[in-house]
Parts: sequence; C-alpha cells; structure tokens
Amino acid sequence: MHTPAQLVATSSVQFASQARWRLASRTLVGVLSFALLAAGIVYSLGSGSVNIPSSDVIAALRDRASVARMTGVIVHEVRLPRVLIGAVVGMNLGVAGTLLQGVVRSPLADPYILGVSAGGGLAAAITSLMIPDFPPGAVPLAAFVGALIGALIVYAIAWDGSGVTTVRLALAGVALTAMLSAFTTTVVVMTVEVGAQTVFQWLVGGLYTAGWTQYHLIVPYAAVGFLLAMLLAGRANILALGDDVAQGLGLRVEQTRFLMSAVAAILAGSSVAVAGLVAFVGLLVPNIARRLVGSDFRFLIPTSMLLGSALMVWADAAARVIFPTLLGNANIEIPVGIVTAVVGGPLFLWLVRARRTQW
Repeated sequence: MHTPAQLVATSSVQFASQARWRLASRTLVGVLSFALLAAGIVYSLGSGSVNIPSSDVIAALRDRASVARMTGVIVHEVRLPRVLIGAVVGMNLGVAGTLLQGVVRSPLADPYILGVSAGGGLAAAITSLMIPDFPPGAVPLAAFVGALIGALIVYAIAWDGSGVTTVRLALAGVALTAMLSAFTTTVVVMTVEVGAQTVFQWLVGGLYTAGWTQYHLIVPYAAVGFLLAMLLAGRANILALGDDVAQGLGLRVEQTRFLMSAVAAILAGSSVAVAGLVAFVGLLVPNIARRLVGSDFRFLIPTSMLLGSALMVWADAAARVIFPTLLGNANIEIPVGIVTAVVGGPLFLWLVRARRTQW
C-alpha cells in the first residue's frame, strides 16, 4: 500500500518523464522538418532546364567562386531568390493559418478560405495595377490593410451578438472570397495592357517574377509577423481553453483575437503581394503540425513555419520541374497555387465531410 507521499512522488516522476518525451519528440519533428526543407532547397536549386549535381549546389552555396561561373549564376541569381521567396511565403501562410485556426478554434480556418488572402489580393492588385505612382515597396503594406479588412468583414458577418460559429465563418469567408476575387479579376481585365499573362498567373499563385527585390520586400514583414506570433503564443494557448475559461484567467478575449488576426493579415498580405493567391497552405500545414507536436502554440507556430516553408519549396519544384516532366512537356510551368490547391482542396473536403470542425 503506497502512502500519499509516495503516490505524489510517483506521479511527479511520471509527469517529468512524459514532459521529457514530449520535448524530445517535438525536437525530432523540428529537426526532420528542417531536413525536409533543406532537401527541398537543394533539389530545387539543382533542378531545371540545366541540372546541377547536389554537390555543386552545396559548393556554390558555401563559396560561389569554387564552382563554374555559369553554375554560380544559375544558383545565386536565377534559382536561389525564387526558392527563398517560396520558403518565406510558405512560412507566412503556415503561421497565418495556425493563428486563424486558433482565433476561431477550428481546423477549417485558412487565410484563403476566410477572405484574408482575397482582401490582400484585391488591395495589392489595385495599388500595383491602377495607381501608377504607388511605391512598389508599399504594396505589401496595402495588402496587409486589405487582408485585415477582409478578416474583419468575415468576422462581422459571422458574428450574431453572442459569438461566431465555424459554419457561419466558413460560409462568410467563401462568399467574400468569391466576391473579392471577382473584383480582383475585374481590375486585371481593366489593366490588361500591363501584362495580363503574368497577372493572371499571379491570381492562382505563382513565383514567376520572384527575384531578390521581392525577397527583400517580404522578409521584414515575415520577420516581424513571426516574432509577433511567438509573442502571442501564450495568449493563444489560453484562448484555446474557451472564452469563459480565458476570461476567468484574465485574458482579453476579443483583443487577443484581433491581435492574432492582425498578425495573420501581416503574414498573408505580404505573401499575396509577392506570390499571389496561393491556396490551402494555411489549411494543410497547421493540421499536419498539430498532429505532430500537439496544440501548444509555442511549438505549433515554429513547426508550422518549417513545414509551410518545406511545402512551398517542394510544391514549387513540382510545379516547375516534376509535373511538366511527367506530362511530357518540360517547357511548360504549372502555377504553384494549382499544386497546393490539388493537395489542400481534398483535405478541406475531408474535414467538412468528417465534421472535424471543432477542436
């Protein structure tokens, strides 16, 4: 017969052992996610119209002068900015989706579904195509404002005075996305002389025009957004307990929701301004990350960052190299947004079908 003190000591040992196991497993997930991202970067840098061995790619990244001049140009000037932008866009969308799912406490939330990306896309299209003197460096800021407005409109439509439900939120987001996408298409049609082919590719999500200018444009927004997301991780964990419990613990629920939505808008808006309307990354990544590391946002956000980056890098490689080769026409390039939609769309339908709409 164990004494109460012995039972407490045994429980403490078991709890400490479980905590160490969770930390070790989460660390392993982080390491494997980083390895998946690194492998995707090396593969993408070496694949294309001119194939470069992985050893030469790594050598070029370490010291550009150690490889042939043409190899250095291809790796550093042609492919590297596109790969890095894809990684940052994936990071932004993965973290934005994680925050939005925390806001509504539903795995169905996603920047694309909830109208955030559509609002940012419309603002970016108007400022970049219809305002000739608008500074290019301010387009991500305009996209952030549009994304935030889109999120607020969806939330206001879904609000019935006592709260929101997942069904109303999803329906409002889908309706607003359709409407704003139609407006964005109208803007494109009205400015067809600007370069319709590139813009239409932007509408479905792509990295065709990715270069060092776009990379330096998006990185500050990504860095600030990720830092703010990590600072909000503790509040997000409390919010996940439910409104009543969170309020009882002293959390300002609606303020926290607004802050999380604003950070998601920063991340999603800057991504839209650079890569267009890439769909379902913010839906797919958080669901996978949550199954791997649990619902603690202190670990969920970094994992979503790594998995989102890896997903976008591999999806862009598939759109640029793998799928065209399988289709027998290596000269074409599929927009990366189509690849992510093909992967993420069925997941969204499965979540709806399985009624997995709450935590």
